[in-house]
Amino acid sequence: MKRLTLPILLLTAAHGQSSAPANVTFTLTQDLIKRSTDSSGATTETVIESPKTVLPGDLLREQVTLRNVSGRRLGALNVNLPVPRGTEFSVLTTPAGDRWTVSYSIDGGKTFSAQPRRRVTTTEGGQSVTRDVPAPTSSYTNVRWTVSSMQVNETLKFSIRVKVK
Repeated sequence: MKRLTLPILLLTAAHGQSSAPANVTFTLTQDLIKRSTDSSGATTETVIESPKTVLPGDLLREQVTLRNVSGRRLGALNVNLPVPRGTEFSVLTTPAGDRWTVSYSIDGGKTFSAQPRRRVTTTEGGQSVTRDVPAPTSSYTNVRWTVSSMQVNETLKFSIRVKVK
């Protein structure tokens, strides 16, 4: 059985690389998702909050909850959620919305793109050919939501699912 630690969440002003704004509180949770199928083939999911241990193949929900406690409307923020060590990115459960965009990193959060690409070299017709191809989602190391604004006392939740290796 494995015990995973929660990743370090990075929250910054979208136009700066400073530390997390004091005007926003955030909570990061990690929950186990158990799926079961009944005799009719219908699948149901059960959420087990903050599991003590997990097993290879288990599906986890990584969720960050933001709350604007500043008493005023806030401008753009970046919410950077690292994929925990010992897991691989599985699926985005909070897609882009009207007020936020989503991007991904494959280099530990140094660069982000809506569709990260990696360079591969293959041999074709006896010659070496190098191409940029979409990176597999299993290579994603971070997910970033760029929020255009937050209203007074607004709460936002962003989540991904990861699979335990």
